[in-house]
Amino acid sequence: MSYRILVVDDIRDNADSLVRLLIAMGYEAKAAYSGEEAIEQAGAFLPDMAFIDIGMPGLDGYETVRRMRQQRESIHLILVALTGWTNPEDKRQAYAAGFDLHVGKPMTGEKLSEVLRLINPDAGK
Repeated sequence: MSYRILVVDDIRDNADSLVRLLIAMGYEAKAAYSGEEAIEQAGAFLPDMAFIDIGMPGLDGYETVRRMRQQRESIHLILVALTGWTNPEDKRQAYAAGFDLHVGKPMTGEKLSEVLRLINPDAGK
């Protein structure tokens, strides 16, 4: 089975690097560079998981997730905040907005495997 992952970050190098890594690991992955694009991609690409930066211009990660949670296609989606915003209040806001998990940047390979096991029990083996 091929799992689909959406990576959302306004810094293209960050998004593209993680997409390349995920593809090399056998996942189907796409990048979106804004909250608006992420919402469109979630409806069209139908990912199993999305890594979303919080600190983006326009729609920040919090609002992006709120809107994604309103889409019928995104109800099952595991939403992961991948962000440099890591204080307790940032985490509280992330969970309140609808994120399932909050991960600080930079993410280690071990942490990536741990997160991916939410959709793929064999991740990192």
